[in-house]
Amino acid sequence: MAPMMTRSNALVSLSDDLPPPPQQRFREASWQFVAPQSRSDRELSEEPPSSYDEDADVGSRAEEEDYDYENQPPLTSPDDHEDILHPLREAANRVGREVERFAEVLDAYNPKRTIIDDERREMMFDLIELYHGVAKDTVQRLEKSHATEIRKVARQSRKKVSSFAAPTTDDKMDVEDSEQGSPYSQQQTSLTDLERWKQEEQTWDLLRRLVQLRFPSPDSVATTAGHKRVHQYSTQRDIWEHFLETDKLALERKTVLQWLEATAENNREDITELVKDLQQNADRGEITAHGWIHTKAAIKKQKIHNSSSGPLDPTSAPRDLFNLAGTEPLVTQLDPDATTRQRRRLEIQDEHFERSIWLACYEMLRRGWDSRRIRETCEEYTEIWRAISMSGFPDQTSQNEDISGNADATALWRRMCFTLAHNGGGDDYERAVYGILSGDISSVEPVCDSWDDFVFAHYNALLRAQFDSYLEQVQPRNNKPVGSSHTGVFDAVQFYGDPLSAGKRLVSHLQTHPRTSEETVQPMKMLQGVLIANDFSNFIYQQGLALSKFANAKGVSSLIPPNRNQPENEDFTKYIALDDHDSLRVLTHVLLIFMGLGLDLGGVFRETEVENVIVAYISFLRLAGKEELIPLYSSQLSGQRRYAILCRNLIDVTDHEQRVTQIKLMRELGLDVQEFVGLQARFLLSDYEDTVSSFPASGNFKLFDDSPVPKGTHRRVRKDFFGEDPDKIDRVDMLLIRSLEWYLLVDGLWKQTFTVGTMLYLRFFKHMHLNAARKLAVRVSAAMICQIKTRAILGDSYDFESLELGDDEDLTEVLDGSADQKRLLRKHLLDEAKNYRELENLIECLDNIETVASMECLINEQSDVNTWQKSWRQQLAAALKPTKFTVQPLLKGWLTTFQNENLAADLRRLREAYLPETLLAYITTLQFAGQHLSRDFLLECMDFATMVADEDSDLLSVFMSTGQMQELVETLAFSSKNLLLATSQKPGSSKSKKLRMKGWTHDLWSVKKEDLNERGIAEH
Repeated sequence: MAPMMTRSNALVSLSDDLPPPPQQRFREASWQFVAPQSRSDRELSEEPPSSYDEDADVGSRAEEEDYDYENQPPLTSPDDHEDILHPLREAANRVGREVERFAEVLDAYNPKRTIIDDERREMMFDLIELYHGVAKDTVQRLEKSHATEIRKVARQSRKKVSSFAAPTTDDKMDVEDSEQGSPYSQQQTSLTDLERWKQEEQTWDLLRRLVQLRFPSPDSVATTAGHKRVHQYSTQRDIWEHFLETDKLALERKTVLQWLEATAENNREDITELVKDLQQNADRGEITAHGWIHTKAAIKKQKIHNSSSGPLDPTSAPRDLFNLAGTEPLVTQLDPDATTRQRRRLEIQDEHFERSIWLACYEMLRRGWDSRRIRETCEEYTEIWRAISMSGFPDQTSQNEDISGNADATALWRRMCFTLAHNGGGDDYERAVYGILSGDISSVEPVCDSWDDFVFAHYNALLRAQFDSYLEQVQPRNNKPVGSSHTGVFDAVQFYGDPLSAGKRLVSHLQTHPRTSEETVQPMKMLQGVLIANDFSNFIYQQGLALSKFANAKGVSSLIPPNRNQPENEDFTKYIALDDHDSLRVLTHVLLIFMGLGLDLGGVFRETEVENVIVAYISFLRLAGKEELIPLYSSQLSGQRRYAILCRNLIDVTDHEQRVTQIKLMRELGLDVQEFVGLQARFLLSDYEDTVSSFPASGNFKLFDDSPVPKGTHRRVRKDFFGEDPDKIDRVDMLLIRSLEWYLLVDGLWKQTFTVGTMLYLRFFKHMHLNAARKLAVRVSAAMICQIKTRAILGDSYDFESLELGDDEDLTEVLDGSADQKRLLRKHLLDEAKNYRELENLIECLDNIETVASMECLINEQSDVNTWQKSWRQQLAAALKPTKFTVQPLLKGWLTTFQNENLAADLRRLREAYLPETLLAYITTLQFAGQHLSRDFLLECMDFATMVADEDSDLLSVFMSTGQMQELVETLAFSSKNLLLATSQKPGSSKSKKLRMKGWTHDLWSVKKEDLNERGIAEH
């Protein structure tokens, strides 16, 4: 199966399948639509609108509680490009490769591709392995990049074990401080990134180990059911294996320990390097072993001084057998127990040597070395007795060393180690070694330097106590071991109580422990603790609640809906925040894996909160410019939310090729592209709901100046009544227009496209957002919709003229009756598009009227009449042609029938608000043209009066219902007056053959100038 990103790189060719929207020349002006030249046309916003609504019919709230539709921040430009990168782009570039690799792997092992449980489980196991591999590769790459810094930090970290004081959190090295002045400080990555990726690699490794145990296949369960029985002659290894096979909790604890040991082995410094400084402080040159040579030399010197050949008696030893500093008495014998038994010290050099040996022993146990490696290391120090005493779990011994199980001996040895951990030795690492061997906790914790060390100490104690309890069951002891009355042992199982909740209580304890509380809030440690405690279901729910609080802290978010429930922990630092994108990536993919494995996450009652994590990560992908990954992750969501998130996160994608790619990806992922497109505008309309019940344009839409009109002149249409800046469009309006553009990318949805488009026009006209209406006519014209969508419906592309004429049926179609069906279908298509086309005609007409009005203002500003006549006459005539053309649909039956009765009432109000004012402005435009170009335009005004008075006309009623009949009469009267004056000054018939064919003639208006003066008609 090909990775998604590789596949999507070839999606540029998809433009052949989905034709790009043709560019339309709306009008020759400075704001003319130009297709974006760049591949990406996403608009920058502080918080791009995003919505989630479980029921699309229920309106959701906007990002701000009291959203004011009229006072939105405008766009700088409706097609503005991103000249600066979003701050999250830096984070995306830093980990962009890994983000895409994670998506590629998820696409190849998508759990949604199969319904077979076993197959899906194996896919999830493979998914974890691959994610673990990605993390390992990244760690190796970063280690190579920061090799110098790593060596520097390692040298400084060794200093914390060179003294005899127990390590504390204050001794920890601040990695960031070590980078000051580093030549790598200017790189995109740092040691902090390396440490985070190491923790992520450890997290995937832990998950890999645990899911194999918690989600076994039926075959593996059947296999383990047939384990062999144990008896009194069974070896320790056989007993141990039987113990792990029959106790799932023990096997899980052993798995966690193995993970901790492997993590220590891979991430801790080499033991030789770790003890290097201590060995140097031992001051023995090239000699690295052979015991306490400095103390031995002091004893020998004292014997020579006393002329003694036997061992010195500590009770009668002279007072001058002190260390070199003369502050502490030295031991008089060199057996390993001498310091404990005599309560005397070694020479300081030998104490460094002793500390280095115990440190090495602790590290070997901490890293889970087997007996062979421990023995070889101890032999290098000629301390073989230590190897014999450090027996780990039975599976850490070689097969050759395996001996018969003896419960009494095991119990006694554990008690002896416990006694030594508490009463023997003067070094913390020595006590920690015996503490590990005895299953103690308090003696190990002083040397624990990390969260991992503490978990190791506790889980080691739990497992050893659990194994001892098991030994008593399979090999009951009749008699107490010798010396048991004088020795005790720590029972971690009894200490924690309920075995099943011990892990959860341990993690909770470490969250409040002063030495681990800071580390436990690190996201990866937090997640590791959740996995160990087997509490992921509750954790992810609480995390979802926390994300909801984050998202709604400064206002209501509809991307992540608010929730009344509060997270268990009110300290939000205990949760992964919205801006922690790396942790969100890990948590999202862990969640997807558990969903694929069938983990019970709370069902539908917690579904929204759980999925908030995925939604937060999708939001990061959008802000980081990874839009091609959004469909993949949205498809993992449930129900309609997947489309809600898709709509909200892809609304800023405006490049056609990118949109085509998104549609293709959705189809490949099994998403319904028609539902996605259909919900795009619905969610936006519900997010930014128009709460204005009235119709603001009624009585407020004015095209004329309020200034007094000089006598003898006509009223002037306001200049730039669209607005001074033609590209100033409210963001929400622009988003609504984009939502309609998505309809052009899918077949079908003819009715839905025109219905939604009509709703958008209605909204824009209602609030007098004329620039938005004009932009809608440019970006999604009715002709464009018709050309693109008729191919799937009728088998070929048609324009509206072809649909209206229907002149392409051949004789065969007529004979078999299919022509009638096609004719009915075409009529139905035309009816569905009628209102949308009518509203498009209105904005086109207003646009042309504004053009002429702007020309009139410029002409009036000219001081030299001859100058404007030469430079503007032809341009004015050219502007009047589309004006006369676009007004024609408004003169007969405009917005008198409606396809959607729900919109009928508002469409009627729109007709009353816009039609009279537009027609009056058109008459005024004709008057201006009649005065400056030709008297024929004044004749058209008279023809308009006849049209209004016609008994079939629907115009008279709208003028009367709006109370603008007087304005119409006065405007037409002024036109007739101008025609009289113009004809008296320049008698003669019209030169237009078309007008003469209509019966129009100037002769009827030919009156002598003297008669006009007698009737009191002004000359101008």
